Amino acid sequence: MIWNICRRDLIYFFTTPLAWLVLMAWTAVINLVFYWLDFAPAFTRPSTYPIFYYSINTGVHFLVLLAPALTMNSFAQERSQGTIQLLQTVPIREWELIIGKFLSCWIMLLTLILATFIQIIVLYFVSEIHGPSLLSGYLGYISLSALLASIGIWISLLVDSPIAAYVLTLGVIAILFLIGWASDGDDVLSALGDFFGISSRIRSFLSGNVTLGSFLYFIGMAFIFLILAHGALRARRIHG
Repeated sequence: MIWNICRRDLIYFFTTPLAWLVLMAWTAVINLVFYWLDFAPAFTRPSTYPIFYYSINTGVHFLVLLAPALTMNSFAQERSQGTIQLLQTVPIREWELIIGKFLSCWIMLLTLILATFIQIIVLYFVSEIHGPSLLSGYLGYISLSALLASIGIWISLLVDSPIAAYVLTLGVIAILFLIGWASDGDDVLSALGDFFGISSRIRSFLSGNVTLGSFLYFIGMAFIFLILAHGALRARRIHG
């Protein structure tokens, strides 16, 4: 049942113009950034960072902007089309519906990440690749995309409009990033930012310093938002 839900959403997603527009915009922007930051003569890159550091770091911020566009239709679109009532009446467990929707959104985001593999091919021919740092950066990509997908699923269950889902999802993600930017210090706010913020965690992946705590943060936060989504879906089934 989970795979049927996931496949249904993926087929719908890749047969709409929005999917291909997002994919084209992502591929064009991320590859232009890759060329300009890592190969353009006008940009001087500190030697302490790997050659792909800046492109992956910039890609994280573009992924944050595009992820809400890919997740905003997960449940909001079902309500606008009137199919949410059908999903709530068929014999599907709430967690099966949530996991199926989550997997479809996560696969959509992983498709964007897969499009950046052209950069690895280019680097293989023009420069040496530090494998552990590259794997660390892409592990950060994958972990972050799981968290972004779970946030989008939860927000999409709370509102009726896809546009509202996009704005609120982007707002929640921005708050988590801003909290992380406040982690440089010794006060209580900095400690909270270091624990809850996304930016402080993703920096460790991009710098090649993968810690168990940072990995568990993304997995745990994604699990928490999926639990919230499960509760919101159950409440909708009970109260209508």
